[in-house]
Amino acid sequence: MANIQRNFVAGRMNKSLDERLIPNGEYIDALNVRLGSTEESEIGAVENAKGNVQVTTLQYIEGTPLSSSARCIGVFEDGANETIYWFVHDPAFTVGATGKLDLIVSYNVITGSLIYHVVSINSGNNTSTTLNFDSNFLITSVNKIDNLIFFTDNLNPPRVINIDSNYSDPYLNVDQFTAEQLLVIKKPTLAAPTL
Repeated sequence: MANIQRNFVAGRMNKSLDERLIPNGEYIDALNVRLGSTEESEIGAVENAKGNVQVTTLQYIEGTPLSSSARCIGVFEDGANETIYWFVHDPAFTVGATGKLDLIVSYNVITGSLIYHVVSINSGNNTSTTLNFDSNFLITSVNKIDNLIFFTDNLNPPRVINIDSNYSDPYLNVDQFTAEQLLVIKKPTLAAPTL
């Protein structure tokens, strides 16, 4: 009888092939699985990955909880400062004229502190928020340089926030900052400076 041996060194998911044709070291589907192997041997182990633990809940400035439709559309891990930044979009928020809420929040793992960097509920036109997040456009590119976080979602122009700045909370459910303040590429002046 033939000896069938599977090698786990590649550890690659391949959903495009039939399961009978999958090359050695690849697999079709996995959920909460981590493949482990050593370089010296061909022995592999499949182990269950640890799950997540809820560390905080988000809410609007007056204590209103987010709806069940709220989604994290982007995340950035600052390993040096042990801080997690995430971008949240709630398309079914119950407060405000737009019915939407967008947040940029950070959580420090060491201190357990939660900081709301930007809270956006209405840009002033009663149709959208100033951040203008969309669940269909995930924030796939985030970078942190010093105290600036640059991000883009392939819907809005590239934007930046200063994590040390204080972006004012909405007043009477209208944002107190403009979209131009968040742009990476600032608009040129329309007139020459006067002396």
